[in-house]
Amino acid sequence: MSVTVSALLVAGCGGSSKSSGKAPPNVTNGVVSMTLDGPVSSYDPTQASTFQDAVALAALYDTLVNFDPSGKLIPGLADKWSSTKKTATFHLKNGVTCSDGTSLTGAMVAASLNRLFDPATKAPLIGQAIGPGNTAKATSSGDSVTITTGKPWSDLVPGMTGPYAGIVCPAGTKDPSSLRTKSAGTGAFVSESQVTGSSYTMARRAKHTWGPAYADQAAGEPPKKLVLKVVDDENTRANLTSTGELQVASFTSNVWERFKSTAGISAQASPQSDTMLVFNETAGHATSQQNVRLAISQALDRSVLNKVQSFGAGQLISSLGRSTYECFDGGSAAQIPKYDAAAAAKVLKGVKLQVIGTNILAGGAANDQIMSALQAAGAAATVHTMDNQAWVSDLFSGKNDWDVTIFVYGNRLSSFLPVGQFFVHGAPPKGLNLGATNNPAAEQAFDAATASSAKEKCAALTTFQQSLLRNNDVLPLATAPVHVLFAGGISGSVLNGFAVPASIRVGKASG
Repeated sequence: MSVTVSALLVAGCGGSSKSSGKAPPNVTNGVVSMTLDGPVSSYDPTQASTFQDAVALAALYDTLVNFDPSGKLIPGLADKWSSTKKTATFHLKNGVTCSDGTSLTGAMVAASLNRLFDPATKAPLIGQAIGPGNTAKATSSGDSVTITTGKPWSDLVPGMTGPYAGIVCPAGTKDPSSLRTKSAGTGAFVSESQVTGSSYTMARRAKHTWGPAYADQAAGEPPKKLVLKVVDDENTRANLTSTGELQVASFTSNVWERFKSTAGISAQASPQSDTMLVFNETAGHATSQQNVRLAISQALDRSVLNKVQSFGAGQLISSLGRSTYECFDGGSAAQIPKYDAAAAAKVLKGVKLQVIGTNILAGGAANDQIMSALQAAGAAATVHTMDNQAWVSDLFSGKNDWDVTIFVYGNRLSSFLPVGQFFVHGAPPKGLNLGATNNPAAEQAFDAATASSAKEKCAALTTFQQSLLRNNDVLPLATAPVHVLFAGGISGSVLNGFAVPASIRVGKASG
């Protein structure tokens, strides 16, 4: 969402100015500051719903498995695993402890996962873990944990990499309310203090030795403290990086270019999100009509939107994700409506349309661009851009106060299954079908893909996506890359546009 995490929904601004080539000061006290896109809603992994939640939770909690920056599954709390269509078994590493010193057991892991699976927990991204509308139960036997689902979900193992699947220790499972402000995990850091909505300070766990081993892991020591700071304006991020008040900063705009010739700063570019236009098909909305959805798609120049939302750094996509994803279908490009403002105007004149969106990409400038294009086609279009947390809340609350939105999705699993669930089955607040998409053929194909062999899965996913495109249920837009800057002698790994907290290192020369 930019829906996480792990898989998750997604705040930033554009513009750039010159910077001197003078390097920011090195970190000498072991305290590293890193940007967040918005406030953290909770330290409870099950409640993760935004990118900022995912970043904080990745620092505080370990998952059974992880992805490395190349997209390969690597050990997390589990050193090995196996799976069938409806089960996944994980063997735990030895010597893992919770932040309060309690030794982690299989029973504790099972208890944490069963809390995630419990419908009463109302985990917003549970479908990422076990599939939409599915059920699951975790059982333990010694140092092994087995997850069994009610119906097949072929992404069950990668589903356990998401922030929502972070393992909560007994102190948290016994008193979930404590997780609003305190962590109870096995992660590389433990919560220390916070200024709600502004900054979140975490202390390093000195004996954390079981974390994932990244192939590009840099030398040096982990930070003594990691401070996550909410800085949603990217020019402010750049200024704070220049003065040494931020060491790890991410940019969705071209502001990062200020530092191209600055000594002591390294930049890593990484795709973070896929963007697509989603329509509200609830009865009573103009966008419930296919001809209106087609006309809106024709009114928009996707190349212009790409330039606006990522300053041209993104790549146009022709499906619900990138060409690097498993089961990508190159034939879907033929289903994308061509830009035709004249044809759009014949349908949209006088049609009332409410555009909503997040400010995660270039401050939400693409939302304004959509409104302008629709108004040019004669529609009575208005726009409401909000911070990421408010946008996510609006979509998942079922308020139903919108017609068109740019869905910004961080696909941590590099799979079409997790993003597909936002177009099938029940609508919010009971389900994840954000636009109340009504496409039986697509839904049937999606359900078939969740329980198929590799070859059958790809065929079903092709049918699924092409059914959506033929019915103008979605308009794929572009990727949204992020540039992550490391300054002050700091280095780290970047995964799907995010610096991985456990991989951050302070150079030996910096103290």
